[in-house]
Amino acid sequence: MSLDLVDQGSLARPGPIGRLLRFALGIACLYGLWELINVAPYFVERPLALLPNLTLMILVVLCVFNYVVNIGFSKDWNKYPLIVSLSLILSVALIGYLLTGNPSSTILGALIVLWMGYFYTHLGVSFLLASILATPGCEMRAIPELFGRMTNKAMKEHHCPSSIISGIDSWEYNRRQKLNS
Repeated sequence: MSLDLVDQGSLARPGPIGRLLRFALGIACLYGLWELINVAPYFVERPLALLPNLTLMILVVLCVFNYVVNIGFSKDWNKYPLIVSLSLILSVALIGYLLTGNPSSTILGALIVLWMGYFYTHLGVSFLLASILATPGCEMRAIPELFGRMTNKAMKEHHCPSSIISGIDSWEYNRRQKLNS
């Protein structure tokens, strides 16, 4: 993944369907966060025993984490955000195993909950803001766009890496162009 920021105004703003999709995805992320918060006390106590219950949520984090961090913070850290995160999690599990003979510890559980909590908060808030602001391209640019609006500074945009979202945005843009011509 390479960070490909473009000048503000380069990308078309999403239409009502793209905004509704972003809103629904934001609600889904925040619902996932709510579920994570509800399971956190049990998960922190027995993370490896409950890990299979969070498999889908963890798979989403593993697949999208680098995009959320890199695009959201406007930095091209390549795959390092995920590598560093997983290295830290595995190190805590290894230290737990070496000290107690069991990799499952409350520190490991808390670390995984915090890691996933950050992800679903950042992504969920970004999706909701993108739906409200009609952020062009990737939803991870919604927080920088809001900051830019508040400070009256131009912020860069990024093409959406999701083919589904970018496909809907392109379809809506082409439809608007046909209606206006």
